[in-house]
Amino acid sequence: MTTTAQTAEGNRTAFLRNTALYVGRIIREALPAASAITVDTSTRTLHEVRDQAGNVLWYAPASAAHDLDDRMTEIESLLGRAIPLGGLRAAGWERTADGCMYRAVQLPPPSRHARAHVRHEGAVIDVHADLVPADSSSFTVGHADDATMRETSDRVRAAITNSGYDLPHGELTAVCHGVLSSPRRGCDGPGPSADLAIAAAVLATAGHVSPRALKRTVLVGELGLDGKVRDARVNIRYADLCGGYRRLIVAAPAYPAHTAHPVIPGGSVHAATDLRQALAFLAQPLDG
Repeated sequence: MTTTAQTAEGNRTAFLRNTALYVGRIIREALPAASAITVDTSTRTLHEVRDQAGNVLWYAPASAAHDLDDRMTEIESLLGRAIPLGGLRAAGWERTADGCMYRAVQLPPPSRHARAHVRHEGAVIDVHADLVPADSSSFTVGHADDATMRETSDRVRAAITNSGYDLPHGELTAVCHGVLSSPRRGCDGPGPSADLAIAAAVLATAGHVSPRALKRTVLVGELGLDGKVRDARVNIRYADLCGGYRRLIVAAPAYPAHTAHPVIPGGSVHAATDLRQALAFLAQPLDG
């Protein structure tokens, strides 16, 4: 039986691990060769970035203007939340002492990342999927000790494999960030309407579709274990989709999708009967 203390520890470790992955990804967007960083734990700031050979790529007091500077507020905000919770060791980052206040941190291996979007009257959610190289394979959605997320994970995994796709080798994590305006009783997760977006993000990290294909696209649909896309019975409104989105992929209703969801003027609405068809729509060029 899982105790409250074990649940809290699991949530803390998951938070730190996700923070570590996200910080590493932000840094590598600006410095692809980044392998290790030095953090000033007293001020909770990024001090230095080095490559695998130990060469300094970026140094806080002395480096010239750099693209990394534009992300510094975000990076240091994340570090500021993680360090008081036990630093980064709990997230699996190797640490070695480098003076009293500095910590040299080995970044996690480069990961593949994809982001999908869910927008409707009851949810405004972004799905982030990350694949990290590892000796073993695992797939989790949100916190592994959350019963609702375990059900979502099992449902999405079955839909992917029964649709003929292989899950990639490594540690695969999908995390939903956002809000529910009217969550179901007893449900802290995004609900089944996010299944299609979660599966699309996961398959993008595996290379079955380009992560770029998920940009400016909203996916709404519940997945069956056989990979069929079910109507999630949610109210999709124009107001939820007017922030630059150009494509909506939903479960096939009993009537034409463009009639059921006339919500993207100048954009496109696609009705998918199953996961494979949804990915086929994603593979099409995005108009506009």
